[in-house]
Amino acid sequence: MRLSIAFFALLSVLMLAGELHAGSYLDRATLLVEGARRDVVAVRARIADKELCALVQRVSEARLAAAQKTEVPSKVAKAHPHLLLMLAAVERAAASALEGNYKASLEAIDAAHREELLFRAALKELGHPLPASAKARPSARAPGLAWGARSP
Repeated sequence: MRLSIAFFALLSVLMLAGELHAGSYLDRATLLVEGARRDVVAVRARIADKELCALVQRVSEARLAAAQKTEVPSKVAKAHPHLLLMLAAVERAAASALEGNYKASLEAIDAAHREELLFRAALKELGHPLPASAKARPSARAPGLAWGARSP
């Protein structure tokens, strides 16, 4: 009897540790996604500002490099490529704006938005939804506004 209780206690601790590990990943992913969203809003609002776009490009490159090096729990590994694609699209958006190719920049912003939606859907399907930030909650009412779209 004691052995079975100890076994279930150990099993519970191990399951909780797995949840906490996924939680740490979700916290890091949230930080990356929120930063990318802010960058997109800035680029869209000031698409012709070369200095701003250069800064956003450097920051988004660093954000992508950090995401590539982060430890990804096996429970959410299928979703991680969408995060990487989203971050790469934000970097492309800034690079395109810096080159004066505004159409390509806006297309990259749209691609980043699609990848974020896929990332969130994949995490939810895997049973580990990305927490909504305080700033992200209002965008649930107006999805395009979170990515800097103009209101009608």
